[in-house]
Amino acid sequence: MEVFRAAVEETGAEASVVQMRPRPQAQLRPTEVAAAAFHGAALVIELTSRFVQHSKARQDGQQRGLRYLFIGDIDADMLRGPGAVCADFHALAPRIERVADFVTNADRMRLTSAAGTDITVSAEGRPGRALTGLATQPGQFGAPPFLEAGVVPVAGTANGTVVVDAYCVGIGLVDEAFTVQVESGRVVDIDGGPQGAELMRLLRSADNPNAFGVSEIGIGLNDQAKLIDNVTSAEACYGTAHVAVGTTPADPGIDVIDGGLHVDMVFRSPTIEIGDQVVMHDGALVDP
Repeated sequence: MEVFRAAVEETGAEASVVQMRPRPQAQLRPTEVAAAAFHGAALVIELTSRFVQHSKARQDGQQRGLRYLFIGDIDADMLRGPGAVCADFHALAPRIERVADFVTNADRMRLTSAAGTDITVSAEGRPGRALTGLATQPGQFGAPPFLEAGVVPVAGTANGTVVVDAYCVGIGLVDEAFTVQVESGRVVDIDGGPQGAELMRLLRSADNPNAFGVSEIGIGLNDQAKLIDNVTSAEACYGTAHVAVGTTPADPGIDVIDGGLHVDMVFRSPTIEIGDQVVMHDGALVDP
């Protein structure tokens, strides 16, 4: 934390540090004191291992022009590289923004994979998410090394099957693929091995019906990320996609639905249709 304070002050800015006790799990709200500190700030840097970034406090701050940078769960090995942290964020930003623009102009997304994933969501009226890792403009959110494009789908519209064969938040790297069935925007069944059963226990432990709701679709676009047991790398890994359940990302203009947790389920080599445009085939981007 002191390293970040020193770096901020070297720019001539004034840094204020607010600390909280570690949260028992990710996606709980920041304390009232921490949230109050957002007022009057030009930039918030969140350094947490159990993040609180999907909060109404961030959403309200961004609508006022607050820049928000989330840096969490990055260990020493990742900082040393090679890997996700070493990506050229500025060079990759146009690619990410282009895919997000497709989403903004589309009414639906469909994700499939050779392993059996086939899920469709409505993106009608939703802005595409462009996580470039940068927060250089007022109201911008960055979460390095998460480099991805995607959407917060219209609630209740996700239908299909997700075969999780790469990584899952709260579980780690997937040893044996498991299948998640989704109907009308909610997980209705999970089948396949001990990790599938573990995911069901995790969702039930939230004691919140919204924990089962599909809350995000993401396309990994970090070409330096590796599929390791770390969400900041695994979720961002180029050639993967993820479907999340639980709390919705707190993007401006989106109603935040609190699910008590946020679980990203990552799968390999997706084929992705955005509207009528195939933007990724078997994990490789397709030039429009």
